[in-house]
Amino acid sequence: MLTKTKMQEIQDLKLQGYTKADIIRYYEAQGRKPPSRPTISKYYDMDVLPDDPGAKLAKPKTFDAEPFRSTIISILETNSGRSFCMSSVYDVLEEKFIENGDYEKLPGNQQTLRNYIHYLEDSGQINREPEHRRIYDYVFDTPPGEQMLIDFGEETLSKTTHIHFICLLLRYSRFLCVYAQDHKYNSEEACKAIYHSFCRLGGRPKELVIDQDAVFVSSEIYGEVIKTRTFEDFCTEQDLRLWVCNKADPESKGPIENSVGFVKKNFFSARKVTCIDDVWRSLPGWLERKNQRIHRSTLRVPKAVYDSVEKSAMRPLLPSVYETSPNTFRTYEIAALPYVLYKSCRYSVPRDYAFKTVRFKVVSGKIHIYDDQLNYICSHNLSERKGSVNQLPEHRKQDSGDWIEIMERLRGKWNCYDFQHFINGVKKENPRHISKQLRAIEQFLDSENPDKSLVAQVMKECCQKYRYQFSQFKVIYSLAKAGRELATDDCRAQVPSGSVSYTDLSVYAKAFQERTERKGAAAR
Repeated sequence: MLTKTKMQEIQDLKLQGYTKADIIRYYEAQGRKPPSRPTISKYYDMDVLPDDPGAKLAKPKTFDAEPFRSTIISILETNSGRSFCMSSVYDVLEEKFIENGDYEKLPGNQQTLRNYIHYLEDSGQINREPEHRRIYDYVFDTPPGEQMLIDFGEETLSKTTHIHFICLLLRYSRFLCVYAQDHKYNSEEACKAIYHSFCRLGGRPKELVIDQDAVFVSSEIYGEVIKTRTFEDFCTEQDLRLWVCNKADPESKGPIENSVGFVKKNFFSARKVTCIDDVWRSLPGWLERKNQRIHRSTLRVPKAVYDSVEKSAMRPLLPSVYETSPNTFRTYEIAALPYVLYKSCRYSVPRDYAFKTVRFKVVSGKIHIYDDQLNYICSHNLSERKGSVNQLPEHRKQDSGDWIEIMERLRGKWNCYDFQHFINGVKKENPRHISKQLRAIEQFLDSENPDKSLVAQVMKECCQKYRYQFSQFKVIYSLAKAGRELATDDCRAQVPSGSVSYTDLSVYAKAFQERTERKGAAAR
């Protein structure tokens, strides 16, 4: 039987002047299957369409009798606004009428009850409040190399055999990596799988999108996420940001949830998997094929998009203590010079690592240095010049700092208005020998034991005349003590002129002439 909409459509075409044959051609021109000729004739010949075309064919509602009708309406009104299963309503009716012995069986099956409930809703006999439904919004793709989504899945083979797998999906290209094992992942194994995917991709993303799984997150309080120790160390080592989804909210990371379901349906459903070895043999090839298919969401090939766009946006690899082959680290014994020698070039480490053993690895044009427990120390860019010495600024030898103690002792004894100005001048004038200069000034003042006002006068005079060396300080001190001011720009000690003897040049000329004559006589 046609719907009332199609009946009305035939009547409208009739009013527009269409014949019965024209109506059939009209349907065919639109690519729609036309009703049969008798059906078209039936409703074409009607002057007015009936209000209820299916009234004569309608069957009696078996549950529309008491006490079933009132009981069903009561159950529906009680659960108004809540989501429930229709079979649960049928079970309540069985419990109320059959188990109590009122009836031997219900008048219909579950499908009959379901149709009757829809009839009550459509006819307006019950008004169920609309259940709360989530409103979605389109999530735009992040820039290339920005996010990687991570989630876990489990496939049950038997009561005692389970396959646990981890899915890692790049959001932009939808490139998928999957790793599996025969037991549940812990934090260390998950970190190794993540780093393995970085090696497979040849780079690192900037951000990981994770669920509040116990492998990654130990607790969450008012939005403050506390990561597990192992995962936090891994994120720090690889310089990764985190986007932690809300707890028990799988709809917030739909792409990776779909990927987990895709692995279960496309990989496990048609394969006879008896153990983890079967998965390890088939999974790499399956992944290679699926990354080369057209993705149904983006309508693009993930591998082609990754190779052409996203790969160049990935950050370079860093070595990790969680890599599957830790023997790739090289060991080096550091001697008195705190440097690591690699291909005739030297790379600095902190001075505390002298006479110790370190380990290093070269990745993507950088040398990364670790201690013997694989704790990160530093990194250098590889030098292209052979024999070069590469030192980081923080690895340079620092001043001993004992001059600060001398300065504080001087401050305690001779502090004045120009004291700090004088100390800064001494430090700038004598950067290499500031300790010696300050110690000499301290010993001199201790030996002289002058008045504090005299020292303040001397320091003021030194600052005004820019005299910041110990010898200059002594001259100004002696002049100030004698009550005189500095008259010249030079503070050097004066040498008495009477102690210098002068010889006339004629004496040297006469000696030169005599020596020349003697050499000429000897030659003859």
